[in-house]
Amino acid sequence: MNVQIILSQMLMLLAMMLVGYFVWKKEWLSEVTYQHLSKIVVNIFNPILVIYGVMGKSSGGTSQLLLQNVGFVIFFYLFMIVFGIVLVLIIRPIKAQRKIYRLMTLFPNVGFMGIPVITSIFGTESMIYIVFYMLGYNLLLYTYGLLLAGKAAIDGGCMPKEKQGGQWKRMINPGVIASVLAVVIFVFQMPVPTAVMTFCDYMGNATIPLSMILIGASIARADLKNIFTNVEAYIFTILKMVVLPIGMILLLKRLPVDPVVFGVFALQLAMPVGSIVTLIVKESGADEICCTNGIVLSTLASIVTIPLVCMFL
Repeated sequence: MNVQIILSQMLMLLAMMLVGYFVWKKEWLSEVTYQHLSKIVVNIFNPILVIYGVMGKSSGGTSQLLLQNVGFVIFFYLFMIVFGIVLVLIIRPIKAQRKIYRLMTLFPNVGFMGIPVITSIFGTESMIYIVFYMLGYNLLLYTYGLLLAGKAAIDGGCMPKEKQGGQWKRMINPGVIASVLAVVIFVFQMPVPTAVMTFCDYMGNATIPLSMILIGASIARADLKNIFTNVEAYIFTILKMVVLPIGMILLLKRLPVDPVVFGVFALQLAMPVGSIVTLIVKESGADEICCTNGIVLSTLASIVTIPLVCMFL
């Protein structure tokens, strides 16, 4: 794998983040606008890009690859649950933050950052593999994730807020619908009119720059001094984004699997913490500052760690 090309792609994404950082510091983007734009990207642009990524793609000879991918997705989430427990034993955070570190380990940014990074490296052909990670993500987030967030609130001396009753309804969201629709279109080779493909192409192309701009703005909103002096966050980031993905690559690289399927798996391991973790932690009444530290530091580190991980693929 050409690491120079990957590094140039990451630098391009970094430049987009810097635009977001700049517009926030210039106050061209308000808190309300940030929240609204995030909802638009998550609920409209990202789902459209997911669907567009499988349009016109042939499914001939890929059933075995899809099965390989499903196997990696199942292994991914089961392993991350276990690895989160191991990380807590290594880092030894205070009791109120133990479940939060497990949440940050289990829920990396498989969609919001995973889509632009992985498709920029492997092309839109890799989208069909990404959608299965997104399906697993949503299934776990609104069940096991909410359970952990509630326990984190209790560990921190707070009663979890009574807003977790409709998690099954929350799993029916645009991301899940788009992922299921993408699988159906791909497996059954459903024909799509040219006008629809063009529309999805134009709309999907806005996803990557908007996502990166929003990530840059979220970094600008954070207390960087507090983040950069947090030793536990550094240890977590190194273990989660360097030691884990490189270790798994060295361990599983010789398996007789498709290189793109394996590459998507490895890069998902290397993704920074998902920003939605902060939302469910905040909603539960637990320590959201710990989450913010992990998200911002891991996102900044990913500019260097992802090309590093790719060197071992």
